[in-house]
Amino acid sequence: MKPLTIVIGFIPQAIFVILVSWLSLGWAAAAGLAAGVILVAATAARGGVKILPVAQSVILAAFTVAGFTAGHHAEITFAPYARGVASLALGAFIVATSSSFPFTAQFARQTVPQQYWQSPQFLSINRRLSLVWGLAVLAIGAGHLGAAFAGSSAPIVRILLDWGIPVYAAFHAYTVTKRTITQAARTQHPARTGEPADQSGAPSAH
Repeated sequence: MKPLTIVIGFIPQAIFVILVSWLSLGWAAAAGLAAGVILVAATAARGGVKILPVAQSVILAAFTVAGFTAGHHAEITFAPYARGVASLALGAFIVATSSSFPFTAQFARQTVPQQYWQSPQFLSINRRLSLVWGLAVLAIGAGHLGAAFAGSSAPIVRILLDWGIPVYAAFHAYTVTKRTITQAARTQHPARTGEPADQSGAPSAH
């Protein structure tokens, strides 16, 4: 598993977060939803449907309906908070399912033999990584909401909340994922790293 594949999995949410500042709520959500549907179809054709794009599609479908059916005043009022609410909803879902159904496991299974999918090491690594990403998305949502409440009266604070926290949270999750995969791979290949081999026989999550 490559950390970049996980980042790509968040494209629908990223599209919505970016476009909602420039388009109406309904159209921004619809654009993200379209990307989500495409991603669901693409993953289905390459090893099975993944829960991450499905969850994003469900959330963005709800925002699409709300954006096109709510009155103009309601839409304008809610739009500044939409990014935060959508991110908090997705983050809450990822955290809630990180123990029972870690989404990163679906990415890892593409490169790990099926007989190891239920191994303690494989499950432990992916539960931890899914929790890390879920907490990162929650932090992103909190940052977006904080920026919305800050308004235009504190532009520097708003920029830090709206973009500083999301960038840091995403980068932290990415680096933790990369480091965890690298450490697991070293345990797998002592001949290359000079480190003791893992005697459990279970593969890494990469």
